[in-house]
Amino acid sequence: MDQNVKPNCNTQITVESVRPRVPGLGDAPLDYGMLAELTGFPLKLVWIIGYTLLTRHIDDPAVTPQRFSMLELIGTNPGLPQTQLGAALGLSRPATTLAIDFWQARGCVERRTEPNDRRSFGIHLTEKGADELERLRGLVAISDAVLTQNLSGEEVGELRRLLAKIHG
Repeated sequence: MDQNVKPNCNTQITVESVRPRVPGLGDAPLDYGMLAELTGFPLKLVWIIGYTLLTRHIDDPAVTPQRFSMLELIGTNPGLPQTQLGAALGLSRPATTLAIDFWQARGCVERRTEPNDRRSFGIHLTEKGADELERLRGLVAISDAVLTQNLSGEEVGELRRLLAKIHG
């Protein structure tokens, strides 16, 4: 994602506006014990902030980060079968089906029979889906920029590099 994307100046959605939902480990009025020393716990807290920012920017509670991620993969990998899309996001078969069904019900994706294998369906964006994906990409970029606004471009790159070392 472009590090030059800046949050919309008209938005009142900031990290500070969602922070009350998430405790700060450094100034907490209680002892978090071992949790404060773990890697996963602060990641969970950042995930909560990021999820909250994203849902507020999108302003449609039905469009979750998982559903956006599915639409993004479909848009950038047209025709992939459902099983590959699910595997790319670490989703179970039922969760993958639900995510694709969600977008299909909104008229954003369609299942097409693949010419080389009539038993297999490729998932494709519709024109409406391409428009929706473009709209959502803008909102997600704003949300991500707000989430990382206190980091330099180099720090954001380093954070992503370190996280990639963990998740592969």
